Formats: sequence, C-alpha cells, structure tokens
Amino acid sequence: MVITAEPQKQPNGVNNEKENDTTATNEDELIFRREDDWTEEEISKWCPNDYEKNLVKLTWSDDFDFLYELGTAIYTYIFDHNPQAKLLFIKIHRHGDDWRQSADFRTQALKFVQTISYTAKNIYHMEDCLQTRLFEIGENHVKYASRGFKPEYWDIFLDAMECALTNHIASTPTLNAQERADATRVWRQLAHYIIVHMKHGYLAKEIQNNKEGLKTPSETSSIKHSQNDAIL
Repeated sequence: MVITAEPQKQPNGVNNEKENDTTATNEDELIFRREDDWTEEEISKWCPNDYEKNLVKLTWSDDFDFLYELGTAIYTYIFDHNPQAKLLFIKIHRHGDDWRQSADFRTQALKFVQTISYTAKNIYHMEDCLQTRLFEIGENHVKYASRGFKPEYWDIFLDAMECALTNHIASTPTLNAQERADATRVWRQLAHYIIVHMKHGYLAKEIQNNKEGLKTPSETSSIKHSQNDAIL
C-alpha cells in the first residue's frame, strides 16, 4: 500500500502541490519507491481511499481511441517480451507479422481493456462485485492451459499493464508531477489487484479440477484448440 502521506487536496480530491514543491529529484523517484513493494496478501485486501479513487476516475476514459491505443500498447508489450504468448491467440497469430493491422487484434485489444474499464468503474464496489468478477476471469483461463497458457503468464500481463498505464499517465497534461506520481502508484496497485484476484481464481479452479480428477493440461494438449480467443 502507499505509505507516503497524500499531498494536501482541493475539494475535487486532487492535490494542489506544484511540481517544485516535492523533495524528490524527478518523477521516477516519486513513482517508484521501496515501500511500493506489496505482498499478494496485502494487495488482495487493498482498498483505495477517496483521493486514490478520484485519481483513477481522472485518468481513465471510455473513449474508443483511448481504449484501443491502451490495448494495443499492452499486447505489443506482451508479444515483444514473450513471443510465445502470441500462440495463445490463434486468430491473431495467423496474421503473421501483420497482426497489428488485423481486425482480430483490434477485437482482442479492446477485450483486455474492457476488463480494466470494468475495474475502474467498480472501484467503489471492490468487495461487492469486482473481486468476484476477476476471480471468475481467472477460473476461465484454466481451460486455455491446453493451448499453452501458464500461471507465470499472469506476470507478463501485469508488466504490460504497468508499462502501458505508466506511459499513459506520463503523457497526461492536466496533472502536475505529484499527481502523475500518485496516479501511477495507484494504477500500479490496481493492476496488481486485478492480476492477484485472477491468479486466485485460476489456482482455485486448478485445485478443484485436480480434486475432481479432471484431465491435466498435458493430457489434453492433443485436443483440437478452440478457435475462440477469449483470453481476458
């Protein structure tokens, strides 16, 4: 959780600190601090305060171009850093090097950010409905193990979200340095929150399948893959 004190805030929930009021020498020092290392248990119980929730609202948009650009940035990061992950998306993979221009990629890019959008919209109802929805998405991913999905892939999805959201916030002209730093930390926490609860759902479903004696991913690897790229 964020341990540093919040800057003094105006009635709209956004602080009014000027860029040169901070003691940090640059925005990287403001954003990435040692106390920002959270355990999965801590982040699974995280509940943002009103200031943090307002920062999420101020830095999110349901504009189509914004959603598509963010989704594109996320998947570009994933495929650049883990090319094997592209095999999880049959409809995208078949386009070869032209995958970025394909309609299938545009559909998948928007599918991912819809999950983030749902999270942003329900940030005031995290325990009521958000945790359950993320848990269910995680459960759903067990069926993609036969296609090659591995639990460690959650980490590359997390890294991709952090990178894309950090770049988005860094280019937001309406925020000063302190606000950008705070917003980036909050979104890093929220990205961790999303992935942690998806992980919980995935692992719970795996355990349930094992108890029920269902086939393991290796035993089902020869089964014809579904043509539905429903991951996230």
